[in-house]
Amino acid sequence: MIRQIRKSLPLIIFFLLVIVSLAVAAEHGGEDGRKIWDMTWRIINFAILVIILYKLLADKVKKYFSERRTEIAQLLEDVDKAKRDTDSRHAEYKEKLKNVEKDIQEIRQVLLGEIEKEKARIIEEGKIASKRLIEQAKDSAQQEIQKAKAGLKDTVADMACKLAADIIEKKITADDQKRIIEEYLDKVVRQN
Repeated sequence: MIRQIRKSLPLIIFFLLVIVSLAVAAEHGGEDGRKIWDMTWRIINFAILVIILYKLLADKVKKYFSERRTEIAQLLEDVDKAKRDTDSRHAEYKEKLKNVEKDIQEIRQVLLGEIEKEKARIIEEGKIASKRLIEQAKDSAQQEIQKAKAGLKDTVADMACKLAADIIEKKITADDQKRIIEEYLDKVVRQN
């Protein structure tokens, strides 16, 4: 109750001053007194309106501003938390980015080493394969030479048998012998 009186004290003093002013103005005469009295009633009506509005809306206005203050405080707290989270993520990503550059260099070195090893392996396999192919070619050539020699021996033997048979059949003369030998040599030279 005392608290309400203290709150209302400036208003009460204001009304007392207005009433005293009206009383003083009424003593001075007619028309000025009416104007002052009219003005006083207007002020009293306005004051009553303000008091009524204050009584009706004071709690709602206080509640609104209190809730708004709480919302703003919560919003500021959320913004601060989000900023801290963002800063920590930024630092984390920055550190990861530093490590990524280092990791890229390490991977590059490993890959270059692997490429060199693979290159050396391929070259070595190529050398081995070429040696094997050369050996196979030599073996094939040797076999072909052996076949050719065997074929030549068979041919020479066949020719000799034929010649012998022909000679026996014809009773060879000395001139015939020369001629057979020359033919034989010509055939041998042509085959080689």
